[in-house]
Amino acid sequence: MSASPLRVHAALITVSLLFGANYVFTKRILAEVPPQSWVLFRIVAATMVMVPLALVLRPRRPLPPLRIWLWLLVAAFFGVVLNQILFTEGMARTTPEHSAVVNAAIPTWTLLVAVCAGQERLGLQRILAIVAALLGVLYLLGADQMLFGGGAPVFVSGASVLGDLLTMGNGIAFAIHLVMMRRLGREVDPWLATAVMFVAGSAMIGTWGGPHVEAAHGDAVLAAPTVWFAVYAVLFATVLTYLLNTWALRHAHSSQVALYINVQPLVAATLNAALGAPLPGHRFYVALVLVALGLWLQTRASRSR
Repeated sequence: MSASPLRVHAALITVSLLFGANYVFTKRILAEVPPQSWVLFRIVAATMVMVPLALVLRPRRPLPPLRIWLWLLVAAFFGVVLNQILFTEGMARTTPEHSAVVNAAIPTWTLLVAVCAGQERLGLQRILAIVAALLGVLYLLGADQMLFGGGAPVFVSGASVLGDLLTMGNGIAFAIHLVMMRRLGREVDPWLATAVMFVAGSAMIGTWGGPHVEAAHGDAVLAAPTVWFAVYAVLFATVLTYLLNTWALRHAHSSQVALYINVQPLVAATLNAALGAPLPGHRFYVALVLVALGLWLQTRASRSR
């Protein structure tokens, strides 16, 4: 049963609004809680919500073979473990605006990984799309200053090249995850896959972040207003966005979904400024335009195919 275009667009814009705000709220959580502890808290809490939902909502089908379970563990490593660790460690070292722009290039990294995996082919428009998005991210990183200006770029307070590079690594890890799930998705129910990956991800992140967790970190997460940011990150920026994205992808082309990611940096910049942070500099806007141009070219190429 097809959904009305209005509902699909409403779901996609809601996802972008929720994700855009998550950059700002995560930055505030990390001002009180170390990245290792917050990653573990977030994924374990999300697992406690997602697994019961998956058990209730998944269709009753035979369980997949052992080969699929092993590949789901690899997908969990890239899509949950590396994705969340690199995102959070990067967010601790950069601004919400920078993180949102770098992550807006995730569809471009996904295209590159898909080409390397033999799932997609490159054409002129797609090459131009990759170049535009890459130039946007490099300009945001200040590559022009490092190459021609005789030194490292001067970022606004709270941003660093290391933070942006970690965020880029998060996007590349998630792109690998998406390409893997595109192939695995034909053989496993998405609800079962989600439950397995969240459980596996919690265990793997626990071995990394567990030794760094202290009782004081838990107290900090449960203290207001951090607790409300944490609840938002788990329920709205993790569980609800997954549900809305899963529903929207059944009724919209993936390239259409990708274009909405451009809304997230604008939401992050607006909300961050409303909460007292300085407005981003010109690099943010130039990078956003270039990344958006890359996504538009990539979408045109996908539609023409």
